[in-house]
Amino acid sequence: MISIFKRKPSALSKISKAEKKIVKAWCMYDWANSAFFTSVVSAIMPVYFVSLYRDELGSGFVVFNFQFSATVVWALTGALATFIIALSSPVFGIIADRSGLKKRLMTIFCIAGCLSTIMLFFTSYSSSPWLFSLIFYFLGALGATGANVFYNSLLPHIAPEDLLDDVSSRGYAYGYLGGGVLLFFHLVFLMFFDYSDLAIRSCIASVGLWWFGWALWTLIVVPEPTYEKTKKIGVIKSVTRAFAQIKKTGGEVKQFKMLLIFLIAFVIFNDAIATCLGIAGAYGLDVLRISPETSILTILIVQFVAVPGSFIFSSLAKRLGTIKSLSIAVLGWGFISILAVGFAPLELSDHSDFDYQLENEADRYEISTKPTLSDTNKIEIKWLEANSDYIIEDFILLPEASIFKNNFNLDNCIYSISFKDGPLDAQTAICENHPTFLNENIVDLWPKFLRYIVWAPLGINQDMQFLILGIGVGLVIGGAQALGRSLFAYMSPKSRSGEFFGFFSLSWRSISVIGPLTYAIVAGFSTPRTGLIFLVIQIFAGLYILKFVDVEEGRRVALEHDDKSFKVLE
Repeated sequence: MISIFKRKPSALSKISKAEKKIVKAWCMYDWANSAFFTSVVSAIMPVYFVSLYRDELGSGFVVFNFQFSATVVWALTGALATFIIALSSPVFGIIADRSGLKKRLMTIFCIAGCLSTIMLFFTSYSSSPWLFSLIFYFLGALGATGANVFYNSLLPHIAPEDLLDDVSSRGYAYGYLGGGVLLFFHLVFLMFFDYSDLAIRSCIASVGLWWFGWALWTLIVVPEPTYEKTKKIGVIKSVTRAFAQIKKTGGEVKQFKMLLIFLIAFVIFNDAIATCLGIAGAYGLDVLRISPETSILTILIVQFVAVPGSFIFSSLAKRLGTIKSLSIAVLGWGFISILAVGFAPLELSDHSDFDYQLENEADRYEISTKPTLSDTNKIEIKWLEANSDYIIEDFILLPEASIFKNNFNLDNCIYSISFKDGPLDAQTAICENHPTFLNENIVDLWPKFLRYIVWAPLGINQDMQFLILGIGVGLVIGGAQALGRSLFAYMSPKSRSGEFFGFFSLSWRSISVIGPLTYAIVAGFSTPRTGLIFLVIQIFAGLYILKFVDVEEGRRVALEHDDKSFKVLE
């Protein structure tokens, strides 16, 4: 009798033990560096940075009517790191191909990123913690993204072409699991130490140690690719040849038409996806006002749901083809983003939900909770000027309390107030610009509609909405990233993998500057929800272009190119 539980053989069963060892070592780098993108970029660092930024600058500062909020500054910093890597990737890629330095360059970027991440432990000892943390986060991001360029370029060298989807998906699965495991311990550690500043900094620094420790497995085991038809040359000569080759490759783009169309589609939708991931933590904290615990828990959910999600899309690719499976993943991202635009905090009800919480004591009210105000933000400066008699001290007399309550009708007010006990017991006021107050403009109609028919009737607050988002993102994130990487590797000439992945990085990272910048500009002059709508449009635009890609034609051209002799100029 054949058991229904008979285990299917692994897709890697047909390769040798030595090759399996190399594949596993390659996947372990995803396990290693995903901790940076999980704990630092998405979960802990955005929340920590927002708190540091608010402590010193409140809601930020305004330049030419542009609001530099914590979310905007965070997005712009990520865009700058992306832009620098984009410009340098093609040069480094060509150098790696000509000099046999893929692993060495990967190691340099990896160590630089690890050290920068460890330096974040010393944030509180600096004169300007928010700026110190932003600088070393920026350097860490440079190291992480730079190392990934060479890590990705190793893929076609360690896996047969018919296993690219499986190995790429396996790598992302390792990454999600590794990042999730460390984030789980971070969450337990932070809860045990009540989210103290020392605990937060210790968790962030531990990412650098984790990243470097596990990366050693990859750097030791995975061999440097060699080319039978390519001789190695010196680094200095490679640099000069790299710039000449960039121009030459630009002229050869027409030969790889399908790869070019795929690249255009990928950079458009992946830019939007990357931007959504990059600003999610700060967006949730700054706009929806979710709790820090919810932000970290959501990222944790994404990590563990993404593990089976990656394998699901790998299996789907075998049934439907890589391009169709990738399209399904991108479509899923589009619908999830539309849902995210409709997230909205429920109307304030409990006393503890309000920004200003006043509690009665005899003939006065104690201001037990109040927001930190910026001395550079013009809106907050006006608010302080209009209410300095009421909010500078921690207590306010009864007659003044009533006057203070009426001031929540002032223009540009962004706060809420609630009274407990005494003559004003249970009285509240909410400004029209408060996050829970949805206006009648076209953008706010969607979250207002969802709050009316879904969130409020089911009692789903903004924290639960964010957790639902995490489940949805986890299901599709692995498919979009893993299949995109394997598809590019499949249609690229193996003999020039470093160069092509360098251009791959240049292309999508150059365009990826647009996503954060567009979001920051739109959010700065309008609202974060409006910025998110632009990202939704971008996702569907990339999905539309994807349908014009003929994968097999792209593969045929790559194989023809590899068959030709590849020579280095003397």
